[in-house]
Amino acid sequence: MAPEDSGADRRPAERQAAGRTDARQKATGATLYVADVELPNMAYAAVARSSMAHGLIRSIDTSAAAAEPGVVGIFTAEDVTESPYGRGVRDISVLARQKVRYVGERVVAVVAETRAAAERAASLVVIDYEELPAAVTPEEALLEGAPLVHDAPWTFPRAYVKQEDGTNLQSVVKVGERAPVEAALAGSAHVVDATYRTRSVHQGYIEPQACIANYDSEGRLHIWLTSKSPYRLRNQIADCLGIDESQIEIEPIALGGDFGGKGSPMDAPLCAELARLTGRPVKLVLRYSEDLVATECRHPTVFRVRVGCDAEGRLTALYHEVLIDGGAYAGYKPSELASIHGVVEAGGYRIPAFYAEARTTYTHTVPKGHMRAPGAPQANFAAESALDELAAVAGIDPVELRRRNLLRTGEKDANGHSWVEFRGEETLEAALEAVRQPVAPPGWLVGRGLSIYNRGTATGTQTSLCLVPVDGGRLRVEVPVVETGTGSHTVYRELLSKELDFPPEDIEVVQVSTDDLSPDPGAGGSRVTASISLAVDVAVKAWRSRLGDEPVYVVVDERAGPPVGSYGVQVAEVAVDPETGQLKVLEILSTIDVAEIVNPKAHQMQIDGGAAMGFGYACLEDLDEQGGQVWAANLGEFKLPSARDVPAFRTVLVPGGRGVGTANVKNIGETTTPPVAAAIANAVAAATGCRIRELPITAERIYAAMRAAGS
Repeated sequence: MAPEDSGADRRPAERQAAGRTDARQKATGATLYVADVELPNMAYAAVARSSMAHGLIRSIDTSAAAAEPGVVGIFTAEDVTESPYGRGVRDISVLARQKVRYVGERVVAVVAETRAAAERAASLVVIDYEELPAAVTPEEALLEGAPLVHDAPWTFPRAYVKQEDGTNLQSVVKVGERAPVEAALAGSAHVVDATYRTRSVHQGYIEPQACIANYDSEGRLHIWLTSKSPYRLRNQIADCLGIDESQIEIEPIALGGDFGGKGSPMDAPLCAELARLTGRPVKLVLRYSEDLVATECRHPTVFRVRVGCDAEGRLTALYHEVLIDGGAYAGYKPSELASIHGVVEAGGYRIPAFYAEARTTYTHTVPKGHMRAPGAPQANFAAESALDELAAVAGIDPVELRRRNLLRTGEKDANGHSWVEFRGEETLEAALEAVRQPVAPPGWLVGRGLSIYNRGTATGTQTSLCLVPVDGGRLRVEVPVVETGTGSHTVYRELLSKELDFPPEDIEVVQVSTDDLSPDPGAGGSRVTASISLAVDVAVKAWRSRLGDEPVYVVVDERAGPPVGSYGVQVAEVAVDPETGQLKVLEILSTIDVAEIVNPKAHQMQIDGGAAMGFGYACLEDLDEQGGQVWAANLGEFKLPSARDVPAFRTVLVPGGRGVGTANVKNIGETTTPPVAAAIANAVAAATGCRIRELPITAERIYAAMRAAGS
């Protein structure tokens, strides 16, 4: 089928979807977020945080803080549980105990009658430290005799490392065999060996981290948290506090953005302990400056790529050696592979020999965690930049190099995996047909760059839902999935409206608490639409065969069919001022391999939003971690792209793909962020002849590279 060039104002011929389920409430300000929840007799918390990267806590003076009017209580590690918590590894302390390990770590919690009183009192807490040497980069952390972040990280519950792995390591992952790759590289006609670096960046969600905890009269714990994974959160809190999951209820609440940053327990264990200690509901809402310096951010990486090809441009071998800064705690990641998804993958190319080795280190820096397509933006920037460099060495057009090596349907990738179809070639050709030359400022250097990314669609799911008939012929849909802002609840409505022939306006979608439905793993991994479609399939069959008007409750825990995935090809058009190095990204063209689209507007929103996030990562964003401290500690210094910053976006859809379930859907949420940085870097190299191997790609870096090259 011919591709569809949707541009910025796509108006597809297919049935137009109704508006979003959450549109009216958000537009009118009626949506309830954690910060909006008020409970009787509520108290408010604030935190005194570490001012150094590594140090012993010698003393804590709370006398001035305690004298502040309105203070209810002041608490240290001696008052709260010693049990650590985390998504996977349980290594995060509720409050720092004896030692601090990063600037911004929680040390003292103050509870007061008002938020302002709590913050004033927290600012008066005096903490005396004995400063210790710190390892603030992955390279430093792995040096012999380096300061230890944790004495024995292999002893943490659910640790990913063993003692023999060494110190200051969160995980070590190896894929493939090294010897065949070394031999293949040695026999290659052309080889590139280059190192690429990425920096830490924040997710940039609108709503900062926030939590409320309350014990009811029967002793049950109720939590309101900015969390996309309430059922996993319940398990993690129960594990930390040593209570049964049945004694915890995670209350449904709207989420003000996620992008990977709302998956950990964050401050929930602390709030729960403060509620226990005070006997009152306790609310903790971070200021955004705290969010930037003290919560999880995307992992910085040092990425060495060795890639070779033969004289005809056929790839022979690929070697990824990755050093990942995991920060002071590993618990913000759900698994050993979570921080490096995509890092140890070989991409969508035919590669005879592949080896990857990724080491994630502990450092005395803010803990690192998830951000959109974890690991893939770092990996794609390195690998796709290296492919352009290999093409230059081999004297082959970079597009042609990719064309010769893209996987075809029926083949297996270097990891031994295959999909029902590989449509990289069709997607690439559709992108090339759609390119055009935007207008650049007079006298500026212009260049075009391309990058390719492929991602599998989640085919296994665990979820549930309940269909409840309502008087007047309406339908209430109770779901366990949090609406993170992507339109997931609208997907429920669209699919059920189509399958049950209900008018969309007669379907109400409601997230319920963890007491009401079976567990769902939460939003993430581009799994939501695929898992929703499978659950709807089962629910529709049950609805049609039900007796009377009783509700239909279904639990799904099965695969949705054979593995499928999608290719994304992005083309960046750039202009560079030869005098200053100033970069203008003129346009980003996203060409996407798609199957059926449930909601066209939401689908396009995901494409454009992902591209905008990729642009920010490529050109603007940097938390500026130096000496173990985040220096871009406010939204004036941490440069998120605004509407005036982003380039023009165009989209080309390549329809006809084979997707998941009867809805025939493919992933989209994490497809368009990873390829942007490499596409821009390749375009800058085409314009200037200079290769930028570190993000973000700034005017300063371009200027220095051009002057070093004598251009």
